[in-house]
Amino acid sequence: MQEQVQTLVDAGRLENDIGEKISLLEPGVFCLHKSWGPGVIKEWDLFGDKIIIDFDGKPAHSMKLQFAANSLEVLDVDHIFAKFVSDPDGTRQLAIDDPVTFASEVLSSFGGSLFLDHWEDRVKGRIVPEVKYKSWWESSKKKIRADRRFVLPSKRNLPFELRGEDVSPADALISDFNEAKDVKAKILILESVAKDLSSFEDPATQLEEMLKSVSPLFIVAFRRSSSAAVELLIARDDLMEKIDGLDLSDGVQLSEVLKENNSKLSEIIRGMGVGRQRQVYDAVKEAWEENWSKELIRCMEGSGARAIGEITKYLADNNKDGELAEHLKTGLSQRSLGFEVIAWICKERKGLSSESFAHKGISASIIGALERDHLDESTPKTNRLHDLLIDDVDLIPDLLADSDDAEIRHFTRRIQSTPVFEGLNKNSLLARIVKKFPVVEDLITGEKSGNEAESESASVQPSGLIVSWESLKDRQEKLEDIINKQIPENSKEIGIAREYGDLKENFEFKAAKQQQAVLMRQKAELEAEISTARGTDFSDANISIVSVGTVVILEDATSGNEETVTVLGAWDTDTEKGIVSYLSGLGSAMLGKAEGDKLDLPTENEGQTRSVTIKEIKAYFTPVS
Repeated sequence: MQEQVQTLVDAGRLENDIGEKISLLEPGVFCLHKSWGPGVIKEWDLFGDKIIIDFDGKPAHSMKLQFAANSLEVLDVDHIFAKFVSDPDGTRQLAIDDPVTFASEVLSSFGGSLFLDHWEDRVKGRIVPEVKYKSWWESSKKKIRADRRFVLPSKRNLPFELRGEDVSPADALISDFNEAKDVKAKILILESVAKDLSSFEDPATQLEEMLKSVSPLFIVAFRRSSSAAVELLIARDDLMEKIDGLDLSDGVQLSEVLKENNSKLSEIIRGMGVGRQRQVYDAVKEAWEENWSKELIRCMEGSGARAIGEITKYLADNNKDGELAEHLKTGLSQRSLGFEVIAWICKERKGLSSESFAHKGISASIIGALERDHLDESTPKTNRLHDLLIDDVDLIPDLLADSDDAEIRHFTRRIQSTPVFEGLNKNSLLARIVKKFPVVEDLITGEKSGNEAESESASVQPSGLIVSWESLKDRQEKLEDIINKQIPENSKEIGIAREYGDLKENFEFKAAKQQQAVLMRQKAELEAEISTARGTDFSDANISIVSVGTVVILEDATSGNEETVTVLGAWDTDTEKGIVSYLSGLGSAMLGKAEGDKLDLPTENEGQTRSVTIKEIKAYFTPVS
């Protein structure tokens, strides 16, 4: 104990344990306060019962002896905070110039290990300015991860460690793989091993156990994330290709996994980066042999926009573009293609999809896909195809370039009546059409000459969404139920759930808020649909052609059998009764046709159509006598 301090202890002015602590806090010693950070003892005033400390941003701060003894931690001169107090600019520059050495000194100062939250507490805003920390850390991580002295965690609840002993790069990589807690981290390590294979004296022997462990890891991971698990297999196989004398044929094989889980193929591809997708396609080719192209074409729907582009390129590279074109032709005829595939056709209309884009069914398929998606509760209300129509100013002119006046007018009416586009977006599309094709100006403005008015009286579809009074009433009742019952009940549930406490971990609150979002979306959609709807009893149907409110008798060209199809409003579909919406693929294909017209209609069998003749058109509405 220091002599001056001992004097105070002997005099009874300090407790002995306090005196012991004060003796360690002599002038020139570095220290750390929980709130004020690091500092250096400037001077003693023992008989004045205080110590003077220079903290960063708080110079010449005075502390009572007992408070200082209990609140200050003595720092070694090699501690990163001691270096920071001595040379703040130099320490900050070290972090920028040599983040690896800096990280080593920080971790060494705190026992060789820090959780990432604790790391940030010590570095962010103190040594590295807060506004620069994120970019600094992202660039520094790459350099730190490359140095095998460190264990950089993939999750924040795992420690950032400096290895206690010097290990070889090879042993470090194997250790990192074994200690990694999630699949993505293990994938990164496998990639690092492949890049640093020269670090291994005998890779076949050293890596055999690690690579054998991938198969059981895959089985567990596949249940959680099929895409990540498949990427793990690919990373394993990529590494194995570089190692001679290693046989793991008894392990899980990618081609077998894909064949056994073909229903998940779209899901697997959708969740993967583009760089790995082509390797999956190679495995599909191996798994399905001569039928591989059909399998890849099948999984285009649901695999995502990026994957669709990659699949089509892969098919073209393997001389299967003709098969793809035939599939797209059939899908367009049957109105069965999803919006992502149709979006690709539109996007690539000057290239791979030029033949498909020229198909007569493309415009009806676009509207049909958008309307199906719009009515599907499980999908977002905007999608790539929707945005493409809005953003690509050349798309509609290209779409209608080879169409006759009747087809252009029909497409314009579809745009007018569909609930998919609203407000400014719909107006923008219509303005784009009329600018390029003045023949539809009367449909937009409502102004008609005598001949045009006569023609318009026989129009296929008036503007606005045509619905039966019954379906309109049903929509209105649903809206009233949502506004007057479901939303108030949901508000009560949110209030009750809020009382349960911690909202971050409150499942009831989250569920109630999610339901609120669903209800508000349904309310907005119903309001938008009802606002554009025109109720009718179909008494004014034009029976000179197939129009809304007509009953159509069709004769099959092959069998001679007759079939009755009733074309009604947007919300009146009833397949069991043979009722179709005028907006449906079948309904829109028949609109405007007259008795005696022959046309091809899609069947339930993929790739097939049937030829029919319209034998009779009559009114659905029967007046009460």
